Amino acid sequence: GVCRITLTDQRTIGGYAVTADDACLRELAIPDDVFAWFINADGWLVLIDVTRKPLLRMEPSPSGGDFYAQRSDQQQENLVLSADDQ
Repeated sequence: GVCRITLTDQRTIGGYAVTADDACLRELAIPDDVFAWFINADGWLVLIDVTRKPLLRMEPSPSGGDFYAQRSDQQQENLVLSADDQ
């Protein structure tokens, strides 16, 4: 499946504001509402909820531009976050 997530540059508690279709994200096994995002010290993109609990950590792609989460060991689909061409 494909879910649209907008990572904004608007500061908020814990990072930067996110807009997303939470029902769509739940279908991808991201159970809680995504509130914010930030890049951690290792360069990974982290999505957090309103209590700052990490919901998903995504590793930067070696080729740059994309982030991914390998979750096959958790019997879940792997995820890729790519920039929208629009």
